[in-house]
Amino acid sequence: MRFLRRLATAFALTALLATPLFAQTANELATDDSPGIQSNIAFGMRAGYTSWDGVDQVHFGAHLKLGEVFPNVHFTPNVEAGIGGDATIIALNGDLAYSFTEFVTHPWNVYGGGSFALNFINPDVGESDTSIGLSALLGLERTFANEHQGMVEVRVGILDGPDFKLTFGYTLF
Repeated sequence: MRFLRRLATAFALTALLATPLFAQTANELATDDSPGIQSNIAFGMRAGYTSWDGVDQVHFGAHLKLGEVFPNVHFTPNVEAGIGGDATIIALNGDLAYSFTEFVTHPWNVYGGGSFALNFINPDVGESDTSIGLSALLGLERTFANEHQGMVEVRVGILDGPDFKLTFGYTLF
């Protein structure tokens, strides 16, 4: 358990420290030669429904859109807390998704991808557990006139992840 705590701490610190470095790299990539690269960083909130091994939960959390790492490929780490079903689950997710710009145009965006997660599971009765998970995701996003974004996302577990997750989110700035 000590190893997993250290791993979680290292993961969180890496994500926090890499954010400014990633922003600098993204800004360097955003040149006139590559108009498809977006370098803006945005913060948002999320909430929804999770079903995990027969446990139904409501989850809420926050995400940080770090921009595109390649044209149409964006990285969005997030943290979510699930409550209900006699357990609390905290998930640290690293989402990597491709925007299908060939299917829709602005203000809409359809995206799909995957997520690597570190999950902390704390049941009301029994032993706590930590797992590393992998899931697939598909989402629809809309940019509003104020440049904020609303999204709906479906996620299914591939390895040690939620069976099904439906998330609604709003990105502020």
